[in-house]
Amino acid sequence: MSEDGNELIYEGHDVRRESGTDPKSVDQPWTLPSGEPTENAKFAGAVELHKTSKPLVRVYEKLRPGIWSDKGLFELVGYEHKDVGTRKVFKFRMGISDAPDDIVQGRQVDEFKRVIPAWVKQVVYKRDKGRCVLCGAQDKLHFDHDLPFSKGGTGLTPENVRILCARHNLQKGAKIE
Repeated sequence: MSEDGNELIYEGHDVRRESGTDPKSVDQPWTLPSGEPTENAKFAGAVELHKTSKPLVRVYEKLRPGIWSDKGLFELVGYEHKDVGTRKVFKFRMGISDAPDDIVQGRQVDEFKRVIPAWVKQVVYKRDKGRCVLCGAQDKLHFDHDLPFSKGGTGLTPENVRILCARHNLQKGAKIE
């Protein structure tokens, strides 16, 4: 990410780690063994297909395993498939989009309010000490909307999110307690 956060250079997906192969030592291919295009090739194809209007991509940053942070909408501007060290990799160039962030691929942003952002999960997990707030269980945990999403609650603030074990979350359902 550039210093000002307006441009992002993204290195494409590596091949899967299989039978002791280091993915960082293998070229990023255009096609799978089946002949189908890789995800990298699909991204590159989107750049070629949309010469006048740039495809919008929602970008996420991996904070920890399983925890991602939404960085916003970016336009897929261009790509290269070039030699980097001893292998060929895809490099995708993206610029921050000025498109309204209220519609993404035909979905209203309200649909995203159900999703609990990574930073909210981190705050709630720390606050609730990684335990169900009702019984103290430490496994099969769910992040629960205290005021249910179906009743107007949001996952965008820690105040409306808590940790429940699967049993208590399923018992609660969409009820207001």
